[in-house]
Amino acid sequence: MKPYWNGLTESYEFDTGEITGCIDPHSNYHGIAGLVHRSDKVNLVRPKKAFLNAEYYLQANSGPQMLPRDISRTKKTTHQQTDDAVEIHFPAEPQYGFAMDLVYKPHGDRVDMAMTISPTKDIANFEIFFASYICEAMDETWIPLKDAGGNEKWVKLDNRKVINNAFGVVKDDSRRDILNDGRWGAGTERPHFSVEEMPFSKPIVVARNSKTGLSLVFLCDKEATTYIAGQFHGWDTAHDWAFGGDLRKGEIMRANARMACRQFADIDKMQSEIDNLWTDFTSK
Repeated sequence: MKPYWNGLTESYEFDTGEITGCIDPHSNYHGIAGLVHRSDKVNLVRPKKAFLNAEYYLQANSGPQMLPRDISRTKKTTHQQTDDAVEIHFPAEPQYGFAMDLVYKPHGDRVDMAMTISPTKDIANFEIFFASYICEAMDETWIPLKDAGGNEKWVKLDNRKVINNAFGVVKDDSRRDILNDGRWGAGTERPHFSVEEMPFSKPIVVARNSKTGLSLVFLCDKEATTYIAGQFHGWDTAHDWAFGGDLRKGEIMRANARMACRQFADIDKMQSEIDNLWTDFTSK
């Protein structure tokens, strides 16, 4: 069933046969504002929050600014259904001066997200940060890391000990310095990051229920993804990433992500199936 607008909930509801949920074009937490897999029947989104939520625009010395949220919370976004997808348009705001479109397309056990930014001026080392607030039924976080020899190693992060402690995994060593260039604030204003020593081998982050094997797999753009991150909040753990690069006036910036909701029998099965998901995601 294609997404359809529900005027009572002010959201687009969808049911693919495998997952059901809604897409909210407004509020602080635009994006996938509810998600249930038919095998589990638990809403995986923390109440009043969302998945695939554009959260911050970032550049050197900007501090973390929740401009995309401000735009959607004040209902400055416009939205429409296009065939089997939902498009949310974010108008330009004064500081960064670009318009952005996010297109969400539910299908099977997945939701695809396509981002398009239309710059009107040059901005060096720009990043846009996306967040997904996942309920604590998903009590594990897995990421594929790359060791010094270039080998891939799947690691379960130890990221749920301290409330509001942020974990992070960089694309490469050059991104470590950028974390400290003032885009996340300075001094006591800056969140505490526990950054992994190894970079990610592929920009993938997985939230998994250790008892049932139900997992949320976030596959992020292989070129544009600069950073994978998240934060334990007690009731949820955010699983996040940033798309980044130099914005150039008149040159469109595009990036994609895919969220899959799937049950894996064990960790080995999870890794092999995610390899297949990654191949499918990157081949299109």
